[in-house]
Amino acid sequence: MPPDSARLTPSDYIALGELRFRIRRFLHFSESAARQEGLEPQQHQLLLAVRSLEGPNGPTIGDLADHLLIRHHSAVGLIDRMEERGLIERVRGNDDRRQVKVRLTAVGAEKLERLSVTHRVELRNSGPALVEALGGLLRRLNDAQGTESDPESKKEQDVSTP
Repeated sequence: MPPDSARLTPSDYIALGELRFRIRRFLHFSESAARQEGLEPQQHQLLLAVRSLEGPNGPTIGDLADHLLIRHHSAVGLIDRMEERGLIERVRGNDDRRQVKVRLTAVGAEKLERLSVTHRVELRNSGPALVEALGGLLRRLNDAQGTESDPESKKEQDVSTP
């Protein structure tokens, strides 16, 4: 039986639930922080994507759509709204005027920096629990895979289990 088709134990569900809870808790924090800055969570994600994908003049709209896991036309609409608010700007390519890149304005960069500082503080506080939840789940997965792929290990476990 392949390792991924093994039966899940109650401990597996607990580990999966704990990881999901920690991720959701951080996302809830992030969404609330964005709203306190007057942004929707997806708008905050866009600002962060623009900054993190920075290259010469910024990422393309297609790059941002891929990074945000949204359709190109949805990215265009999101960028339109953010441009109207003065948080980002479109920049035409020098070599190819059809290519449009996106970059933060000074106002957008300031807003993103405030949010990023707040997120860094939160990650210092909640990050260890998130890492522990992920680490615990990965250990369980690796232990289960090692046990199922190593028949000798399985025999030893069966013998040692009262």
